[in-house]
Amino acid sequence: MPIIRVSKRDLKSLLGGVALDVDTIHRYFAKLKCEVESVEGDIVEYEANSDRPDLFSAEGLSRALKPWLGLEWRGYEIRRSNVRGYATSIPERPYVALAVVRDLSLSSEAISQIMQLQEKLAQTYGRARRKVSIGVYDLGDLDPPIYYDLANPDTVRFRPLELSEEITLREVVEKTEKGILYGYIVKHMEKYPVLRDSKGSILSLVPIVNSEDCKVKTTTKDVLIDATGTSLEDVVNAVTIMATSIAERSKSGVIESVEVVYENGLVVEAPRKAMPQLSVNISEVNDLLGTNLDVREVVELLKKFYYEVVRVVDHEVIVRPPIYRIDVKSWVDVAEDIAIAYGYDKLGAEADSLPPSKAPGRVHPIEYVSRRLRDVLLGLGFQEVANYMMSSRLTQLGLLGIEQEMFLVDNPRSERFEGLRIWLTPQLLEVIRDNSEKSSRLMIFELGDVVLPDENSETGARVERRLGMAITHEKATLTDGLACVKALLEELGALPVFAKKTIRGFLPERTAAILACNSEIGFVGEIDPRVLHGLRLNNPVVVAEIYLDKIIKFCT
Repeated sequence: MPIIRVSKRDLKSLLGGVALDVDTIHRYFAKLKCEVESVEGDIVEYEANSDRPDLFSAEGLSRALKPWLGLEWRGYEIRRSNVRGYATSIPERPYVALAVVRDLSLSSEAISQIMQLQEKLAQTYGRARRKVSIGVYDLGDLDPPIYYDLANPDTVRFRPLELSEEITLREVVEKTEKGILYGYIVKHMEKYPVLRDSKGSILSLVPIVNSEDCKVKTTTKDVLIDATGTSLEDVVNAVTIMATSIAERSKSGVIESVEVVYENGLVVEAPRKAMPQLSVNISEVNDLLGTNLDVREVVELLKKFYYEVVRVVDHEVIVRPPIYRIDVKSWVDVAEDIAIAYGYDKLGAEADSLPPSKAPGRVHPIEYVSRRLRDVLLGLGFQEVANYMMSSRLTQLGLLGIEQEMFLVDNPRSERFEGLRIWLTPQLLEVIRDNSEKSSRLMIFELGDVVLPDENSETGARVERRLGMAITHEKATLTDGLACVKALLEELGALPVFAKKTIRGFLPERTAAILACNSEIGFVGEIDPRVLHGLRLNNPVVVAEIYLDKIIKFCT
């Protein structure tokens, strides 16, 4: 994670004259998941979380601190710019986005912070400029529109940063410090990607170095920001973070969005106007955090992180994160911010009864149930096993001959780990197979997660916690499985009922659904001898799977 350096004097200026002492720095930086490394004289060094690139400089840091210090944030205004951009097709680095920030008041420290943000963002989010590179230029030295195209490396010349004379693009790659570091990204190309203005002046040899002739100075009032890269979303994100941060130095808070017209007709505008809406269920948040917050309290807590509350519908809050919060992907990320705003120090008690999530900081119900079942099974003589969540189609589907959708990984390194498992039974059978020569009598269990497709889920997937049990010996029958299932569920206060069920790979007349609390919460049955023959197992095997999420939902 990147180490960020800021000046306390500069922070004081950005905070409207509010000075921060050492205790305040440690207390409130922690609220932003920033770990203070040192406070020496005027300089504060802290480690920022890599998923919060908006905190990679004093501008974003001061903005994030204001709600905690009781300060109002002015915000910014996004207008359409009269600056335009045009992009040529460059297959190796196809995307560019631009934005303008006006009315700046810059000191040498301010410029240092902007350059720090640019560099840290390109190194982390931009993967050392391979994925995204960024430039900031004095707009007063440019003659728009701006063009992103290819240039001959042996004939086109410009003056790179900190050089006093013009050199060719190839000389930049071969002789300058930045060229030696990043030249490998373009060396293989016949022509090099550049940004230039309407007069042909080179702004940047992408993604290596910018021009000395349009660098940002203390006299700069308006800046042009660019990001180029391999992903459209990434370059728009980078421009958005840069523009919203630099706007903290603007007297008017004006950001101008720039349209870039591509050769193929695509039109890209940056920074982004808004983030997607997210639906946050208050009950799910309380369940996750072990709190008892109401809608009004959640709305107030979200103000600490500048969320826009679009509307409230019953026990759901529809929110929109700030445009620079590219780390917020789902309601769970919102819940994390709620937890921070609420205070981790208020989440501290340990669970001792079911359900354990009705008081702050208690163990999640699913973990509580898992612990209880583990203790019972160990007492019954079972041994716990742990398998990977990653599995193969051969194991998950082919072993017992089932047909079901599962999530697969693109280009897996091993066929053993080509997708996410959808049930525990196949891997339990493989454990028995791998240990059959050591022992003909085994009683094993696994408590683990499976991932199932779910169209109703925000991510299209649903994670379930399951308990899988397997018993094998010379005389193992369904009765063994039924007895264990009954003992386990009675320990949780649930009375099971068994009903006939058919599952591929199990004996039709020796398989049952497990019913409790008016819901099907699992299955138990004997494995088909043909499956056992394929695994070279001689003894019968009884397997049960119990869906712990359903026990929590329906039986507690």
